[in-house]
Amino acid sequence: MHNLGIFSLRYARLGLIGAVIVCGVGAWACKSKVPPAPAVQPLSANDVSWLFPAPTQAADFANLIAVRDITTPDPQDPTKRDPVWSDATFKQFLAIAENPVVQVAGQPSIGLPAEAHTMDAWFVAGIRIDAGAPGLSNDIHAQFGQLPEIRLIIQPVTHNPDGTPRVEDIAGHLIFNFTLAKLDDPAQTGCLQRPQPDLDTFREIVADVAALRTKLSDGQLGAHKVTTAGVPLGVHPGLADPTTASNVRQAMKSLIEKYISAQRLQAMAIAGLPTGAAKPWMFLSIQEVPAGVDPALPNGGFDPVHGPTLDGKQFAQLLQGAGTTPRVVPVPSTNNLNPITCKNAALSPTSLPIEQRNGVATFTLFPTPPPSADQSKQILDTIADPTKSFFFNTDCVSCHTETRLTMDLLNVTAIPGIDTAALPGGKWDVRNFGWGNAGKPTLQPTVTRRTANETAAVVTFINSQLLPKPH
Repeated sequence: MHNLGIFSLRYARLGLIGAVIVCGVGAWACKSKVPPAPAVQPLSANDVSWLFPAPTQAADFANLIAVRDITTPDPQDPTKRDPVWSDATFKQFLAIAENPVVQVAGQPSIGLPAEAHTMDAWFVAGIRIDAGAPGLSNDIHAQFGQLPEIRLIIQPVTHNPDGTPRVEDIAGHLIFNFTLAKLDDPAQTGCLQRPQPDLDTFREIVADVAALRTKLSDGQLGAHKVTTAGVPLGVHPGLADPTTASNVRQAMKSLIEKYISAQRLQAMAIAGLPTGAAKPWMFLSIQEVPAGVDPALPNGGFDPVHGPTLDGKQFAQLLQGAGTTPRVVPVPSTNNLNPITCKNAALSPTSLPIEQRNGVATFTLFPTPPPSADQSKQILDTIADPTKSFFFNTDCVSCHTETRLTMDLLNVTAIPGIDTAALPGGKWDVRNFGWGNAGKPTLQPTVTRRTANETAAVVTFINSQLLPKPH
């Protein structure tokens, strides 16, 4: 799912490096010298995108992180701890997902199984640490600003009669943003005012991520020294190694609990199915609404988001099964071939009229026969490129189907930067990062090309802009 958020209010700063006092022989006074900052090794893909192994046996529940168990100190009473996903927000999440108002073309709304109506069933499948949504290119920053975030990819995991885990083929995203209270310059006409990133706090996050990586590679988190450098994106190497998995899991949990909170949760999303059905797939984004903005939510809360590439009136988009025409409903009007603009249909139906948009989408690749290989490649490469395509100019179905269509239409079996075992294993695997349907009894860890490209952009930005530099 794509990046979306409003704005956070917290602000923090890094501490200073102390100086070392050195005295010269026979000198009347001492001189202070600041030693060179220690070299920090560049981060790699698995350092900022953490994918958990999919549970397959009863013992694997101990290796998961339950969403309910992620807590932070109560700002009013530090002796207490609050969940980062409150019961009230969880109930809103369920109500929005199943609300008839988000139905598409008379199709049923998302129907979560009974077990998924309790927060106890939701577990973390992946964690992404992003230096700036909705993208890190200069063109995107100029139009949308920069929203650093920590994103939890969560899925329901229930118990089979024999006690083994059953991973439900449903995913939610919880998006925690790190921005300053002061917004940027006044908004352009028809756009939201741009946020300013809280890069001081995000540098602290990066420092802790680098420390976790170094402890793992130095053998401080288990019997083995486990490296992430040069490893293609897939299940995190420290979680895949049984000698380090428990300590790495706890270190990851402690790291996110240090920074995220219910106050920072500013957007959610869900990809789900109708009750008891294998199709159609439905994608829906949800955003925080501050108090006093929506009369229906006088105290604030969360609302569904109009699809930015739809008509400004509809919320969800769905992918129907083979043999159904059209496969994608509503058919999107994307804008990923035009210059980047902050105008989109999520703001209003008139912000960017359909006739002014110019873009590509995967709905054109489902008919038989599909376009030529060259045409298909151009469409798929555009959608997989995060400098060209992102939440506000490209539809959800396109971003969640580009990798499997690349494999099927272009006969691709390996993609640089992705663990081959984590490529979408079936035509109905629409997970970008998490546990997806591979046509087998259990779901598989999945990484798409788009996620790998977004992660590569984050790593490049962090290594060049946020890691301490020797001086």
